Amino acid sequence: MAPSTRVCVLVPSLNNASTIAAVVTDSVAQGLPVIVIDDGSTDGTGETARTAGANVVTHEVNRGKGQALQTGWQTAVDRGFTHAIAIDADGQHHPSDIPAFLARLEQAPDALLVGDRPMDGDHVPRSSRIGRAISDFMLWAAASKEIGRERPDTQCGFRVYPLAHVPKLPLRGVRYEFEMEVLVRAAWLGIPVLGVPISVHYPPHDERVSHFHKWRDNGRIVGVYTRLMLMRLFWPVFRPRALLVESSPRH
Repeated sequence: MAPSTRVCVLVPSLNNASTIAAVVTDSVAQGLPVIVIDDGSTDGTGETARTAGANVVTHEVNRGKGQALQTGWQTAVDRGFTHAIAIDADGQHHPSDIPAFLARLEQAPDALLVGDRPMDGDHVPRSSRIGRAISDFMLWAAASKEIGRERPDTQCGFRVYPLAHVPKLPLRGVRYEFEMEVLVRAAWLGIPVLGVPISVHYPPHDERVSHFHKWRDNGRIVGVYTRLMLMRLFWPVFRPRALLVESSPRH
C-alpha cells in the first residue's frame, strides 16, 4: 500500500461483552489499531473492549448501527486514518481475513470493499439466505448499471470504507438499513463496490447474539431500497460521477 495509506479496524457494538474481547485481540494481532464504538451498551462492552486493547468511543444511548459507523468514520478521520475496516462485534467474522481486504485495498484504494460470505455452512440461518437474496436483488434493481457484473454481499458488515469518500455520501439511514443505502449511494457516485471472499462463523441458534429485528429492520431496508429504486426510475439525472475525480487522494 501507499505510504500515505493508514488503516484502522472499526467495531460498532451493542451489548457484546461476551465476544468483543476476542474480536479486538484478534484484530490487534493483525497489526492494526482498533476503534470500538460502544453504542449505548449496558453490559460492560466498552470497558471489556478497552481492556482488550481498543480505543473506545461511547454513545451514552443507543443510536443505531448506522450512527455508530458514522461516528467511527469521523473518529478515524480525526485520527488521520484513510480507511476503516468495519467488522461486526458478535464474532461472526474472522479478523484473520483482514489481510485479504488489505491485499484488495492495495489494488483498489478508492473502492468500498465488502466481504462475500459463503452461505452453505451448517449453521447458516435460512432467514439469512432469504434476506441476502432479496437484498441482493434490490441492489441490482437500484444500481446494477453502476456496479456492473460484480454483486457484493449486501448484508455483510465486514467492509473496508474509503474515508476520503464515504463520509460525503448523502445518507439518511441510522440503523441496519444504513449499510444497504451506503452501497447504492457509493455506486451512484462512482465509488467502486467490490467483493472480497471471506469465511464466516454462524454459531448455533441458542448461542447467537443479534440485535436485528426481522420485521422492523427488514421493513426499514425495504423502505430504503424502494425509495432509491424510485429515485433511479424517476430521477435519472441524479447519480453524479464527480466525487472520485474531485476528492481522490493522491498516492
